[in-house]
Amino acid sequence: MVKRRKDSFSITPDMAARAVRRSNFWKAFEKLCERLGRRNDFFRLIRRRDADATIGEITEFRRKMTRLLAFNYDVHRCPDPCCNKKLFGTEPLRYPPEWRQA
Repeated sequence: MVKRRKDSFSITPDMAARAVRRSNFWKAFEKLCERLGRRNDFFRLIRRRDADATIGEITEFRRKMTRLLAFNYDVHRCPDPCCNKKLFGTEPLRYPPEWRQA
């Protein structure tokens, strides 16, 4: 019988699935920002490359882009974003109602 250390940590299938969904979400988020021409804002605000960015500015950008992403990508299941035609430019993006009014 193999003795296990009490401080060992094993990854469950559920934890792995959540990590894949999280990774797919952020890949889709980055691709959407790239498609809209806001890649610099993505790296500046989300990847924390700008030390002077305020919390409010980061929150507002994340909120707006997540709302737009929800209209063009399944943010609940988070499938692989490479299969999404809206993110890769073959289909037009759908915009939320508050974006059309502005």
